[in-house]
Amino acid sequence: MKEILVVLRLITNSPNLRELQISGSSNTLAAIDAPDLDFWEDECPSNCTFKQLRVVRMTDMSGVPHEMEFIKFLLANSPALETMSISPCVYVMDGRLNMLIELLRFRRASAQAEILFIQD
Repeated sequence: MKEILVVLRLITNSPNLRELQISGSSNTLAAIDAPDLDFWEDECPSNCTFKQLRVVRMTDMSGVPHEMEFIKFLLANSPALETMSISPCVYVMDGRLNMLIELLRFRRASAQAEILFIQD
């Protein structure tokens, strides 16, 4: 949880951020149990907008609740976003379809935002 808070503080205080690359945690088992998803409502500034963010690359994503909430947060607050590419973790086989379905439901601040789900 501390890592998420650090990343959140870092990017919300980077108004000129144009590209973001994030790699998921290798500790998927610890992240599956996400007792405090209220964290996102409590810690995310409601007026936060990434006006310059154009490209997001996310690798080793396992689809755990906090990862999905982070993706949702970025999509909802990035009006200039052009591309978000998401590569699932090689160990996540069964959850890939569920992850993809959930991603498609997220609202986007940018009508041009393209979500690329990359399977290797």
